Amino acid sequence: MDSPVQVPTAVRLRMAHGCLQLLAEGAGLRILHLKGVALDPRLAAGRGGSSDCDLLVAPDQVEELREVLAAHGWEQITTFDRGSVFGHAAAFHHPRWGTADVHRAFPGVDRSPETTFARLWRAREERVLGGVPCPVPDLLGQRLLLLVHAARDRSARAAHDVRESWTRADAAERARLEDLAGELGGTVPLALVAGRPERARGGPDEHLWRALHAGAPPRQVWRARWRDARSPRARVRILAEAAAVNRDHLSLRLGRTPTRRELRREWFARWGRLLRP
Repeated sequence: MDSPVQVPTAVRLRMAHGCLQLLAEGAGLRILHLKGVALDPRLAAGRGGSSDCDLLVAPDQVEELREVLAAHGWEQITTFDRGSVFGHAAAFHHPRWGTADVHRAFPGVDRSPETTFARLWRAREERVLGGVPCPVPDLLGQRLLLLVHAARDRSARAAHDVRESWTRADAAERARLEDLAGELGGTVPLALVAGRPERARGGPDEHLWRALHAGAPPRQVWRARWRDARSPRARVRILAEAAAVNRDHLSLRLGRTPTRRELRREWFARWGRLLRP
């Protein structure tokens, strides 16, 4: 029997983006294709390959997109609320196309997800992926998204993004990035990746972004969130989230649904990590 044809990852991802765009268009939904193979070639050169698709969906169409994906064989493997400390994305998997991260907001420019999506959509461009014209942010928007993402990522790829989108940018481009970041609430993460930490002082979620940028362990990230909380209600919510076991992450780590005993053990271990000095 002949061996199955191995499709290169980059080709599969382009086809997956095209598939996702056709599904969204068919349902009258607006999505923007982010990062990876959807990047402008000027930002992608030398960055390294991607392993999944990233989408930003209009915030008022998140549930509709989830229903469309489920109806076409995409299994949701993580929830929005438990995907990260920002609760910004959920992962979906298709046996043919692989994994797609669907963002309902983008950390760092999420002060108003509706405003951010509208601003990026208004300036959108098109990139043909899998033979399908797909909406993507314009070059300025792509630069900003890469930079605020790099503020919580210490990888070589993040260093590449900072170098290409900030270090090598001229003064006029940097000014445009700072203006857009200010408009969308991204001043703090941009200040950190730009090497201007003093400009982050007193900004929204300053301590959280400083902890993430420094690669702090989870317990320090939770403490940073506590410091940033602006009301008693916000602190109660943080305590509740800290106490809860992240079933999504535990399931992915185990490769199966955890048992009650495993959930109890993880709960005690979680508190031990949080209370450790």
